[in-house]
Amino acid sequence: MMSMNEELQSTNEELSTVNDELKTKVEQLTTANADLRNFFESTDLAVIVLDRALRVRSFTTAATTIFPLQPSDRGRPLADVSSRLVGQDYLHDAEEVCGGGTVIQRRILTRDGGRTLSLRVLPYRLQNGSIDGATLVLTDITEALALERQLASERERLDLAVKAGGIGVWEYNPDSATMVFDSTAGSMFGLAADTPHPTELLVSRVFPEDREALETALGEVAHGLDEFEARLRVRAGKHASRHIRSYGRLTRSGDRKRVVGVCIDVSPEYALAETRDLMLREMNHRVKNLFAIIGGMISAGSRTHKDIGVFASDMRDRISALGRAHSLADPTGGQGATDLAGLINATLRPYRDHVPTSIDGPLVSIDWRHVSSLAMILHEWATNSVKYGALGSNEGSLTVAWERVPDGLVISWTERAPLKAEPRPGRGFGSLLVEMSLRQLEASVERDHDTSGLRLTLNLPGLVLAKT
Repeated sequence: MMSMNEELQSTNEELSTVNDELKTKVEQLTTANADLRNFFESTDLAVIVLDRALRVRSFTTAATTIFPLQPSDRGRPLADVSSRLVGQDYLHDAEEVCGGGTVIQRRILTRDGGRTLSLRVLPYRLQNGSIDGATLVLTDITEALALERQLASERERLDLAVKAGGIGVWEYNPDSATMVFDSTAGSMFGLAADTPHPTELLVSRVFPEDREALETALGEVAHGLDEFEARLRVRAGKHASRHIRSYGRLTRSGDRKRVVGVCIDVSPEYALAETRDLMLREMNHRVKNLFAIIGGMISAGSRTHKDIGVFASDMRDRISALGRAHSLADPTGGQGATDLAGLINATLRPYRDHVPTSIDGPLVSIDWRHVSSLAMILHEWATNSVKYGALGSNEGSLTVAWERVPDGLVISWTERAPLKAEPRPGRGFGSLLVEMSLRQLEASVERDHDTSGLRLTLNLPGLVLAKT
């Protein structure tokens, strides 16, 4: 009897222990169910849990915005529940996952086409690992896709602007001392695009005078001391150079440092500045030459003219002729050259209505540096012709012709009219002016005249011709 009581007492103690353990497990299960219920009620995810027969086991509140589920729908086949989704591919996916398939993910649209959802179908596993259903998780990705499209559009516009602006993009890795260039930047430096290059290779492409500044700028930006800015000259050919301006900034991603920058080819701007500077020097030289010619005219005229009125009138006419020649000698309008036919026409314009005049010759361009001197010779010939020859005669005619010769240019000035008189060479102001102009042109004149007319032949060297 005593033994039976002891056994009952021992069994009772064991039952009490098991009861305590069950109580603890029930409490844990209650807590887990409460946690799960709170998760289902608080989450924004649309989650539906199905059993192996694709009946609704559980669902979140967010899921009711897609499937009009009620608490009483638990145990109801999901196929019998209407949805706002296009088609029923989600049922086929759930069936495949229940049969042992892997996780399935797809994009699916609502019937009104206004929303896009990401559908993820996962196997519902028991504690022993066996599959006892499927879990459908739907996430609204409409705004994310719109943002993605917006970013893609912004990137496309940015790429277009960068390409249209001729902007190159590069990236410098200070840790590995390498640089990567896009196609535009690579073409500027003559390096392959999208390939890491040692920094030393870039430095070798830069003019020696600019290398130290480049290395200093890269070192400072790599240590975050300053933003990168450099003006570089790169050898573009055997004799040509390319001017490049570059800017960059240090960025960090964890422990990794990188410098992202852009570069712009400013060679055209430098060429324009150099051309402008050359033009200013040339114009300065040209004005000095004009002042020298005018000074020589005044000095020579003061020795040959006795009447101040005649002297002033003569100076006015000759300076006007210089002005017309100066307007023709415009290096900006004709690549630094003046058409010979235009120059002769401008010189003879005041007199061509008096007598028959012929101007004939091939297209020839005179370097603007020599236009003023040639214009003074032509003006002096026209002045003498008015005083003594064809342009001052009712019966005269004038022919001006020219031809290219191997060593330069020959201009023939032929007058047909009885000469009134012939001034003695080398004595008058006009002759002194012609001699001065001939010296400046390194040219010579041959004269042939008789009672029927006058022929002047001007031999000009090749240096007066504009280079083509």
